[in-house]
Amino acid sequence: MQNCKAVSTPMNTSERLAKDMSPKTTEEIDRMKNVPYQEAVGALMYLAQCTRPDILFAVNHLSRFNTCAGEKHWEAVKHLLRYVRGSSKMKLCYTKSPESELVGYTDANWAADLDDRKSTSGYLFTFQGRAVSWCCKRQPTVALSSCEAEYMALSASVQEAAWWRGLISEFGKTRPLPLRCDNQSAICVAKNGGYTPRTKHIDIRHHYIREALEQNVVTLSNVSTDEQLADGLTKPLERIKLERNRTAMGITRTA
Repeated sequence: MQNCKAVSTPMNTSERLAKDMSPKTTEEIDRMKNVPYQEAVGALMYLAQCTRPDILFAVNHLSRFNTCAGEKHWEAVKHLLRYVRGSSKMKLCYTKSPESELVGYTDANWAADLDDRKSTSGYLFTFQGRAVSWCCKRQPTVALSSCEAEYMALSASVQEAAWWRGLISEFGKTRPLPLRCDNQSAICVAKNGGYTPRTKHIDIRHHYIREALEQNVVTLSNVSTDEQLADGLTKPLERIKLERNRTAMGITRTA
């Protein structure tokens, strides 16, 4: 793939991968045995976790098929390699910026997994206008609504925010960290105490968010989907939005 033709996105926005695309015939199974699928995904995982949050969702999604990869999955890996090839000059660069506040973004993609309908959580924290922490993870249980999926993602984000606030407090700063979510329902559930028929099914452990709000660990605010930097950690993005988010993360092209 060293001299492959470059593409502009890590995944096609119309890509729908599932386990039923796994090899079924003896010929397909034998052919896939010679494909270094796990090795490729493992190498890309290192890149995604260290300096390239823009490919994290694609790598996370492809890693779900490590034990049952088929031709379609392998084509998606090669597509991602073409993107990496075309963006090999892109790096996560840190510079001095007036925007010195640590800010978190949280998002979820409801029922995105075609196999078990579990949702995907994603969060990203920026400092000096550059990404310093990011995560993409499939949720452990099936969310019964988009509000619940966003709320579960918010819970994971608040836990990460609490860790960052503890670190920052050692430097004498104890302000609550701003956390931005693009789902008004999840924000309302977090801020308003008590259960309603709509939210009583949400697992009690996710109400850790309310405690964090009461203790001023974080402050919650709404952000438009277009300004949601964690959006690309939960789903494939089209080129224009990908480039905008990538720049906002601090990933820029170098000579």
